[in-house]
Amino acid sequence: MEFYPLGSLPTSYPRWYVDALAGAGMNAYASATWILSANDEDRFSSPAAHLLPMPPGYRLFRHGHPCYRFEIVVQGSLELGDGRIASVGDVFTAEPGTLYGPHTAGPEGCTTIEFFSRLEAAYTLLYEGPDGEILEADVRKGEMPPDYIPMERDSDMLPGITQKRGTGTPGAG
Repeated sequence: MEFYPLGSLPTSYPRWYVDALAGAGMNAYASATWILSANDEDRFSSPAAHLLPMPPGYRLFRHGHPCYRFEIVVQGSLELGDGRIASVGDVFTAEPGTLYGPHTAGPEGCTTIEFFSRLEAAYTLLYEGPDGEILEADVRKGEMPPDYIPMERDSDMLPGITQKRGTGTPGAG
C-alpha cells in the first residue's frame, strides 16, 4: 500500500506513464497524479486522481471527460459556473460526457483533487463546438479546445502545447 501523508505528493511514476506522456511532449513530473495501475494491457484504463491547483481568478473552460469523475475542493473556493460556490470539503460529480463549468477559482485560488474512473479520460477533453456539437480533444496528441487558457504550471507540464499556442509568457492566454 502506498501512503501519502497530508501535503505530500507522488515523487515517482511508472516508466510506462512517464514514457507515454514524454512521447506526447508532456512532463509527468510537472503535475501530481495518483494512478491505480492495472495490468500491462489496461494501464490507461486504471482509475486515477489528479491534483489541480488554480491561481486566484483562473477560469477553467466549460468541458467534460468521457468517464465518471468526482472532484473535492481541498483549498480555497470555486464558482461552478451556475452561481454556486464550492468550498473546502465540497464534492461535485459528473457522468461520462457531462459538460460542466466554466469554473472560476476564488480570490484565494482553489485546489481540487479530481478522481477519474479511467486515467486516459483525464487527458481527453470534451467541449462544445460552434454548432453545439460535442467535440473531443486528446491532450496526449497535442490537441486543446479553443477556450483553454494555460496556467503558469502548464508551461512545465505541456511545453509543446503552450508553445504551439503562442503563449510566450507562461500563463498567458
